Amino acid sequence: MEKLSSVAKTFTPSPIQELSLLAQRCNAINLAEGFPDFPAPPHIKNAAVSAINSDFNQYRHVQGICDQLAKLLKEMYSLDVDPLTDIAICCGQTEAFAAAVFAIIDRGDEVVLFDPSFETYEASITIAGGVPVYVALDPPNWTLDADKFMKSISSRTKAIVLNRSEQHDELFIETFAYLYSD
Repeated sequence: MEKLSSVAKTFTPSPIQELSLLAQRCNAINLAEGFPDFPAPPHIKNAAVSAINSDFNQYRHVQGICDQLAKLLKEMYSLDVDPLTDIAICCGQTEAFAAAVFAIIDRGDEVVLFDPSFETYEASITIAGGVPVYVALDPPNWTLDADKFMKSISSRTKAIVLNRSEQHDELFIETFAYLYSD
């Protein structure tokens, strides 16, 4: 019996992982990953120890956060969002993106991505059975050609991934624009 699925066998190491290993082998400064190269501040360490010693170690209920976020989206953007069904709190962008993709993408659905894009997008889409469709952004300012974008959309397009160019983990929300056609 095969241990890995046919999809899993197609994945290669991420560029970030490869650069990190190269930096380690060359004793170079690792600029590939966003982790600190300095000790955590004492007050952060003390807060963690205090939480452990207080047996504060269960998953937190996030409903209050979802309620507040729905209220904020209503006030700021006039969006009616149901905090019970329309908001998910996740541990980072990669988990949030995968959860969104697994929730809406079926086998054969196309997902439009701007290229370059974050490296985990393709894997999540592929595992879900979706088909990534890339639209290259034009250097040097990484602008979007409207004609290329419109030609990338087909009757099989289920989602367009809209993301900002800043560091992915600084995003407040990863936005999916859904295209519905009858």
